[in-house]
Amino acid sequence: MKLYTLVLGLRHGLLYFFTALLLAGCATTSHYQAPDVPTPTQWRNAPSTQAASHTPPSATASVLPQAPAVPAWWTLYNDPDLTALEQQALGANFSVQAAVSRVEEARANVLVVNSYRSPEVTLNPSVFRSRLSALRPLAIPNVAAVGVKQQQFYVPLNVSYEVDVWGRLRRNVQAAEADQQASEAELRTVQLTLTTDAANYYFSIRSLDADLGVLDSTRQARIQNLQLVQARFKAGVDNEIGVRRAETELANVEAGIIELKRQRAGLEAALATVCGQPASTFTVAPRPTLLAAPVVPASLPANLLTRRPDLQQAERQLSAANTRIDVARLNRLPAVELTGYVGPQSSQLTEIMRLNQSYTYYVGGGIAIPIFNGGRNRANQQVAEARYNTAAAQYKQSALVAFQEVETALADVQQSAAQLQAQQRALRSARLAGLLTRERYNRGLTNYFEVVDADRITLDAARLVVQTQGDQLRYSVQLIKALGGSWE
Repeated sequence: MKLYTLVLGLRHGLLYFFTALLLAGCATTSHYQAPDVPTPTQWRNAPSTQAASHTPPSATASVLPQAPAVPAWWTLYNDPDLTALEQQALGANFSVQAAVSRVEEARANVLVVNSYRSPEVTLNPSVFRSRLSALRPLAIPNVAAVGVKQQQFYVPLNVSYEVDVWGRLRRNVQAAEADQQASEAELRTVQLTLTTDAANYYFSIRSLDADLGVLDSTRQARIQNLQLVQARFKAGVDNEIGVRRAETELANVEAGIIELKRQRAGLEAALATVCGQPASTFTVAPRPTLLAAPVVPASLPANLLTRRPDLQQAERQLSAANTRIDVARLNRLPAVELTGYVGPQSSQLTEIMRLNQSYTYYVGGGIAIPIFNGGRNRANQQVAEARYNTAAAQYKQSALVAFQEVETALADVQQSAAQLQAQQRALRSARLAGLLTRERYNRGLTNYFEVVDADRITLDAARLVVQTQGDQLRYSVQLIKALGGSWE
């Protein structure tokens, strides 16, 4: 009861007294608003020029939503293998685990900072013995001193409380909360980057599988060509040069297969690391067929400022920096601290619980008024302002880079589709030309060099087709990442 009375007196009595004594008003704090960033109303490289996106709202602290975890965007591809890899990556990747720990740290830091707004109560029991010297000087003359032994038992309950007159402690809590929100956005950024990296590695592997399928079928054709030329050479119909050219073309295809297997092994090891698995025990079963890239909708969202987690993170960091300017400025104002203690004190341990006679208390308060510290407080405010300006510039730059990434990804998706159509036409023509050339060769109307050239052109066209199909898949992933994890 006495402790309650003490704290109540500290908070209700001295609070109003010191507040009225210091200044006749409250210190003002700045109103935060995120910087304006030029935002497009539609994407120039969107599939349809009529697909104008809505204008995004201003990215202020009041409108930025708390986005959930990264959406399962990979379900657009309807690939069970990709889905399993993404789930494995999210569950086992150590970068995600580190980001989760940073979120937990930020949440705990909010509790730490908020604790300074509450009174601090500590129990400090103590006991000591002392002896006063018999030769000590006394204030009363002609009186002989005697040695005196003393002992004391003391169980004080100390209370200290800083009155948040100007809102400095509250602003510290707001800055810590903004840091927490930034760490949560960072976690979503890590998850989005991780899942898109895993998809890029996976589609690169599938692209190599398709390319290996083309080379393997070409290798079988080259073996048949070599057998045919050797038979013609033995029959005296063809010369040895054709045989050597056929052997060269076969060896080149085999070398290409070896190179693609080398690239695949490297991509498989990289995918293993992303999935949090040792590369030595991780495999992706070959599959020579490629998925079709999902169709990009005509209308795409433009509100990247509230969709992309990296921009949310930058904006929350900017808000925290702005709040810390207020904290640095308020540190230049007087601080009010109330202190006190209550507890029993006795020279005999057996009597310390006689509270009606043994208790003692103290109630007081003080004001710390900054007078001179070499300009430290002013310099700290200038540091905070410079950090805010840095964060503002980084936020604006990040927004421009985000718009650039969307436009680049849209252009890649759109142009690769047109490129694939042209390459497919080229492949059909190359195959027809190859059939005609081989027919002429079988009739003895041309030499084997024309067959080699026709086959090489067909092989190059076929490989370009599967490579562009793989590029389309990766471009669609990059578009999803640039849009913040979804194009819906």
